[in-house]
Amino acid sequence: MNNIPVTTSPFVPLTSDGIFKALFRYERYLKDFLEDVLKKKIQKIEYLDTYLEKDNEKRKENFLDVLVKFDEENYVIVEMQKYNEGKMISRIFYYLGKLADRSLKSGEEYKKIKKYIGICVLDYNDQNFTKLHNTSRLYDIQTKEEVTDMLEIHILNLRSKKINDNLRWLQIFKEEKEWNMSKYSDEELKEAVKELKRLSGDPEVSAAYDKELKEKLNSWLIEEEYVGQGIAKAQKEAAINLSKNGVAKEVICKSLNITLEKLENILKESNE
Repeated sequence: MNNIPVTTSPFVPLTSDGIFKALFRYERYLKDFLEDVLKKKIQKIEYLDTYLEKDNEKRKENFLDVLVKFDEENYVIVEMQKYNEGKMISRIFYYLGKLADRSLKSGEEYKKIKKYIGICVLDYNDQNFTKLHNTSRLYDIQTKEEVTDMLEIHILNLRSKKINDNLRWLQIFKEEKEWNMSKYSDEELKEAVKELKRLSGDPEVSAAYDKELKEKLNSWLIEEEYVGQGIAKAQKEAAINLSKNGVAKEVICKSLNITLEKLENILKESNE
């Protein structure tokens, strides 16, 4: 299967790591997204190196998706997580801690720093964050009063059924079939879709998405949760998930050892 393209569709969703990073390299789109999440106007963005260097060989090495400084000393990390690979809240606390450690130079006063913000976009249903937009800051556990807003974390659970926020970018993140500008009324989102259509046709972006899907396909086939729930149910759930991610039908059939007719029936039932 290594030489077979997983998907023949030119559409690459924004939840794919490669296109996510590619789109948000453009300041206008990142700025609009940040303003949408943080509900505040941002004047200036400065992109920073996304590599959080190790201070010794035993420390963990990290590459962030997006790291910027905005409106002087406010720092924000933006991470896209498509699959559940561990506690995201622990990871973002770790990232923000390393960022705080590196951002203040020797001799600088602590009051110089205004805010550290982490924004995590989750494309899986994390039960720890049941709302679409979950916001956390430091507060006193007895008085329930906020201690400081210097540390702020936003978890966007795209799979949540509890829509508690007027997030303009939700529609663009949840698109699973095609980039069709006629579906978007917001002018800035229309421009973003236009760029996403162009990026979807970029060989590097599509190759990265193909690689991402192949890796996930392999993990779906060996996950213990599927083994434990029975072959028939496992095949059905894997087929639906793979199809939603744009995997070609012939690849799904070959990987799951099912006929095209059976796959068509599974997908038909899932849409009823």
